Amino acid sequence: MKTYITLVLILVTSLGFSQNQNKIDVEKLKIKVHKLINEERAGNDRKVLGLDSFLKKAADDHAKYIAKAQTLSHEQTDSKKQSPKERVYFYGGNSFVLVGENLLFTGIKDQIYSETDLDALALKMFNLWKKSPNHYKNMIEHKYFYTEIGFSIDWENKKIYAVQLFGAK
Repeated sequence: MKTYITLVLILVTSLGFSQNQNKIDVEKLKIKVHKLINEERAGNDRKVLGLDSFLKKAADDHAKYIAKAQTLSHEQTDSKKQSPKERVYFYGGNSFVLVGENLLFTGIKDQIYSETDLDALALKMFNLWKKSPNHYKNMIEHKYFYTEIGFSIDWENKKIYAVQLFGAK
């Protein structure tokens, strides 16, 4: 009987966890933010940014790190992943000669995000970066040709953390 109750509790806990994880489709959110940034770049006579798997791994890693720390910092305590460029190299992106990084966190609602909600959240994130001179500089930097965005969601505090890496090979 104890085993049965334990299994039921594990199942209910994991269902609750997975349901929270599915409330925001971060892949769709990434596509929407990426599109907004590329539209901004095109409007400023810049080449659109391609995606890169090494940047993705490093962005995901740092998004988890800053969410756990609940602070925005471009540095980590792990000496092998201390800076954005070191994180990209750690994940195999050794051909990158230039790396930039934008960070943010913003509030989210405890709900299932529709397409309209995702559009609004993507625009909110884009505008937070656009309104910040240093973040905007990264967004439209002509030397960058690649990007990726990683997210980490803190449902307990109703925040989403985002890390956007930029790079040039």
